[in-house]
Amino acid sequence: MSERSDLLSARGLVKRFRSRSLLRGGQTTIALDAVDLDVHPGEVVALIGESGSGKTTLGKVVTRLTGLDEGQVLFEGEDLFAVDRGELRERRRSFQMVFQNQTANLHPKMSVREMLDESLRLHRPGLGEGERRQHADELLDRVGLLPRADQRPASLSGGEKRRAGLARILATKPKLIVADEPTSGLDAAIKLQIIDLLKQLKGEKLTYLLISHDLGLVRRIADRVLVMLKGRIIEEVPAPLLGQTRFHHPYTGRLMRAADLARDRRRPPRERRDPPRVTRPDEAEARGGCVYSPDCALAERLGILSRCRRERPPAQVVGESHWIACFGAPSELAEEDE
Repeated sequence: MSERSDLLSARGLVKRFRSRSLLRGGQTTIALDAVDLDVHPGEVVALIGESGSGKTTLGKVVTRLTGLDEGQVLFEGEDLFAVDRGELRERRRSFQMVFQNQTANLHPKMSVREMLDESLRLHRPGLGEGERRQHADELLDRVGLLPRADQRPASLSGGEKRRAGLARILATKPKLIVADEPTSGLDAAIKLQIIDLLKQLKGEKLTYLLISHDLGLVRRIADRVLVMLKGRIIEEVPAPLLGQTRFHHPYTGRLMRAADLARDRRRPPRERRDPPRVTRPDEAEARGGCVYSPDCALAERLGILSRCRRERPPAQVVGESHWIACFGAPSELAEEDE
C-alpha cells in the first residue's frame, strides 16, 4: 500500500439487509462483509464486480447515505458515523455521490443555472447574487453546458443530465466524488465525452471512488481497481494491469474474458468461457470461506474446495499494489488465467 495519507479510510465494514419477503423467510443478506478500503487524495479507485456484489452499498456507506452494522469510516481522519446530523451536513460538502439516475436529482421546473444557484446558496451562503451567477457560469463552462444554462432537465440529453448533475456536485467544492455508473445507458459518443470530462476533473486533483461495469472506462481513468464479489473485496490491482497481468483471482479472470479485456483476446469466441454465474447469496453466506468457492474450477482442480469453503482466504501479495484473496499459489493463478 502507498504511504500517502488517506482521504478516506474504512475498516471492517459490515452491512446486512434482512428481507421482509415471506417467500425468502426473512433471510439476511450480507451486503458488506468486513470490507477495508483506503482512498488517497487525487487518485481514482474503481470498484468492479457483478450486480449485487456490494459496490453501490459500499459507496453509500462511505458517504453515510446508509447505515452501518459494524466498522468505521474515517474522512480526513474524522469518524463519519460519530458526528451528529448537523455536523454531517457541513462535512457532506467535501464528499458527494453521483447516482446512475441523474433525472431524480434535477428539479424539473428549474433551469440548469437556477439549480446551480440553489446549490451555491445552500452550500456557499457567503456569496452574493452576482458572485453566484459568475460561479454558476464557470461551473457550466467546465462541464460544457454553458450554452444550455437556461434549459430545464426535460430538454437535456442523457449525457447533458449527467453533466448537470456533476456541475451541482462541483458547486460544493468536494474533495471526494463517489460516481455510481457515470456512463451507463449512454451511447458511445456521449460516453466518451463523459470520460473526457472525468479525466479533466481528475487532473484538477479531484478524488474519485468510481463504481462501474464499464471496464473500458475503468482502464482509461482509474489508478487502482478493487474487485468485489458478494460483499467482499477479493483483489486489488493497478488499473494498467487489469486484464494484462499473468496473475488474477479466478473470478477476475472470468470478468476480463467476459469483457474481452484478457490477454488472450485472440482466442476464438467459441473457446471463451461463459461470464461469471451469479450464485444465490445463501450459497456462500452459509459458509465462512471464500465466497467464490461454489463456482471456482481452480479450487476443484487443486483439490482444495473443502478448505476454500471452510476458511476465508488471506490476501496474497503478487506485485506492487496488487493482492489477491485466494488459496491458489501465484503459479496456479497464472495457469488458470491462461
